Amino acid sequence: MQVKSPRGVQQTDVNGAADELLSEQLKPTIERVRMKLGRGSPNTVGPMLEVWFSSLGERLRGPTGESDKTSELPATVQVAMKTLWKSALQEAHSTFEASKADFANTASQQEQQMTTVLAEIEAERGAFTQKASELKQALDALELKHAETQGQAHKLQMHVNKKDEELTSSRLALQQQVAQGNEERRRHDAQLLAHSAEIQALQAQYVSSERRLMAEIDRERQQVKKLQAEVEIEKKKQIRHQSEALEVAGNLTKQLHELRMQNTQLSERASGYLARINDMQPKKLKSAAKNKAVRSVIG
Repeated sequence: MQVKSPRGVQQTDVNGAADELLSEQLKPTIERVRMKLGRGSPNTVGPMLEVWFSSLGERLRGPTGESDKTSELPATVQVAMKTLWKSALQEAHSTFEASKADFANTASQQEQQMTTVLAEIEAERGAFTQKASELKQALDALELKHAETQGQAHKLQMHVNKKDEELTSSRLALQQQVAQGNEERRRHDAQLLAHSAEIQALQAQYVSSERRLMAEIDRERQQVKKLQAEVEIEKKKQIRHQSEALEVAGNLTKQLHELRMQNTQLSERASGYLARINDMQPKKLKSAAKNKAVRSVIG
């Protein structure tokens, strides 16, 4: 049987080197054969040397049916060859037993390592399962909170829409009152001409009050628009900042409460202003002053 090596060392090279060592009365070993050849790795030379040892007995016995060629050799050579052969067999057996023991030890170590790795994998899998469960619970809680936030935002939007409708209704009512006041004012224009100086002073006061009230009403409108814009912004942000949705809803509710308080204050101020006007002007001018003030409130 010829063992070939992909690195260039052939079985015939190993056989020749082993024969030379044997003729030098040296036991062929892997290292000695490699030194003879000047190349070849132990993994390559080892199997080839085992093949040489396996054929050495047949070579010593000679082919079947032929005379024993070794009988022609001197007795000392025959004894040396047999002794070398026996020593080679013993070493081969020892090497085999040692290799088998090394293999068993390596297999045991690998088995222990595999058991340790499997235990680590099992522990990591348990930790991963626990982490996945915790993440699932957190996700469920987040989805529930998101649903609650959306519900609150929807209620807040409905409240804002209702306030907008109320402001629109109030504006329409004020416009009707202004129209009625304008009609009444036209009926009293002739009478007001006789008191032009007083009327001009009142008009100047009315213009100042009107501008002030219009500015306040405009600020209220801007607050409503700002509030609506903030609601739209919060709708978009709630996907990324769900944890802040409740706080935003609280802020919006507070702003609406402040808006209602400001509207109440404006109404009280307007009522007080009308009362002062009624106290200041003659009885004939009370209706016109009232209509003028109402018209200044709605802009």
